[in-house]
Amino acid sequence: MRAQRRWQRLRSRRVQHVEHAAVIDNVADAGGLSPRFAFMAVMSCGIAILGLLQSSAAVVIGAMLISPLMGPIVQLGFSLCVVDFRMMGRALLALLAGVLLALATAMCIVWLSPLREATSEILARTQPTLFDLLVAMLSGLAGGYAVITRKGEAIVGVAIATALMPPLAVVAFGLATGDLGIAGGAFFLFMTNLLAIALSVTLIAKWYGFGMDNSPKHTAWQAIVIASTFVLLALPLGLALRNIGEQTWTANQTRSVVQKYLQERGGSIEQLRVERHGQGYSVDLVAMVPTYIGHAQAELGARLAARLPAPPTLRVRQTLEANDDGRRDRADLEGLRLRVNALTEQTRQLRAEADAWTLEHVRALLGDITAEVMLDGMQRRVVVTLTPPPAGTDAVQDAVAIAALRQRLAAVTPGWTIVVVEMRDPAPAIAQTANASDSRGAVSHALLP
Repeated sequence: MRAQRRWQRLRSRRVQHVEHAAVIDNVADAGGLSPRFAFMAVMSCGIAILGLLQSSAAVVIGAMLISPLMGPIVQLGFSLCVVDFRMMGRALLALLAGVLLALATAMCIVWLSPLREATSEILARTQPTLFDLLVAMLSGLAGGYAVITRKGEAIVGVAIATALMPPLAVVAFGLATGDLGIAGGAFFLFMTNLLAIALSVTLIAKWYGFGMDNSPKHTAWQAIVIASTFVLLALPLGLALRNIGEQTWTANQTRSVVQKYLQERGGSIEQLRVERHGQGYSVDLVAMVPTYIGHAQAELGARLAARLPAPPTLRVRQTLEANDDGRRDRADLEGLRLRVNALTEQTRQLRAEADAWTLEHVRALLGDITAEVMLDGMQRRVVVTLTPPPAGTDAVQDAVAIAALRQRLAAVTPGWTIVVVEMRDPAPAIAQTANASDSRGAVSHALLP
């Protein structure tokens, strides 16, 4: 009895130091629907969805700091505590307007954005657990205390801890992309945070003497609403936490078994994915092995069935890794290929230089003789087509001159086949030119003055 009286005196002194009317007025002003609230809701959700699409934690935290929804949620908690249905209606109206504005803003940004993939920041807000409920409850108690004691700086930490706007932005992302799984999970997290904060604010307000004039009926109604809400939230969130813990344990056990099996055979894990499907699990393994392991899937399946509560669906793919000899062989072949390419390029350059040198000497030897020279470097053949001589020229003298020219050309181009043609009949010249150019190499030609 003495301890109870001391506790009541302590609570009475705590209640006396709180200006209840001033706190209620402050809560009513901060939680109403206003142009400022609407503007901040749009800005906060716009920042949140842009941070989520870029997977930028810093930008997402910036959206948390604005936190326009905290005002109506705190007002909702106080209205439940003092049983003020008019205040509750204003809080619910502001919340509904803020949620709709945020959803519309975020969905428009997603539709206009080329980024439509679910990032890690998005997926992190689609699987709420019991821990999220506990965080929201503690944050709501801290937020209620900050409002009652006028310690407004604590609201910033509460906003970051509960993150009301990012889950709402994820809901908009799921609706905009047609992924109802993402939208549903994020909406559950948003409602968990909203209700847990509001009800926690109700509890802390009760502790500080708000709603002392309530009838026993109202008090019982409040207790039923708070308890039933927390229980209804805790059940699915507890199951989700248990499933996540079970999946983590299964993934760790699977990795341990697979790693040990592969190490015994000189292999390693390239990729391992463990996913839950209904009541069972699927395991997808990509292994790096020095040589192919026969019956690897059956052997690993037996080991996993012995370790796990139920045998998983297993898929094993093996990738052969190169040993040291193979690596050296590939390195030698690559080096040889590079040397061959270098020699080929060097040979081509030398041939081009030789062709240019031969062509230059032929031109120098011809001097003032007008002729067309065609050179085939691959066949090592030079075709010199002379222009027709003036009318009345002796054919015998022409033949002697052509023979002498052929000898001089052969002397300056040893190893080359020299063809000298006098262009009396265009047909033979064309035929010989075609024969000279019909080869594997390119034909160089020049009209010599």
